[in-house]
Amino acid sequence: MTLDYGISRDYVPSDLVALSQFLPVTVTLGYPTTIREIAVEPLMEMVDDMLGAGLRPTIISGYRSYSSQSIAWNKWRDKQPDRAAIISAPPGHSEHQLGTTIDFGSPELPALVGDDEIEFHTNFYMTSEGDWLAKHAPDYGFVLSFPRETFELTGMYYEPWHFRYVGREMAATLQAEGLSLISYLMTIQPPPCIP
Repeated sequence: MTLDYGISRDYVPSDLVALSQFLPVTVTLGYPTTIREIAVEPLMEMVDDMLGAGLRPTIISGYRSYSSQSIAWNKWRDKQPDRAAIISAPPGHSEHQLGTTIDFGSPELPALVGDDEIEFHTNFYMTSEGDWLAKHAPDYGFVLSFPRETFELTGMYYEPWHFRYVGREMAATLQAEGLSLISYLMTIQPPPCIP
């Protein structure tokens, strides 16, 4: 989703479920994270396989309402104004409002970046969890929303922690064609159509 297109402030998916019902607290960190029901089973499979591979993924964020995104946007603008646009989207422009997007974390990130409080950083791709997700997430139907090369198209900086569930078939198509989701959508529905 580019910053040219937005989601209604009133949009709320009707099938949100709490991840705490399906994943251990070591993954959810006790946050009241929800996502759409359609993405739960593939997410559980993916997390189970990561844990089985000795990784320690965490889920930092899932669904965010328009008002929650507004709070997040303002928090990052206040806390790290020079990095806010890298970390967050303005309200109405976040894929999190769709309920199919997950922000992952890694326990390796703080030491890698040299900041014990860090949650999001582009060096996530250098963590064991980030590397695994980059290679395997499409097998479970999740795609990286904002790869390095899509800034001009999306207006969003590289977010190696931000994965959107699109289904296995679509993820396989995107991977085979070497396209991001937004690139694909703009190809099949070029402007002025809304992807």
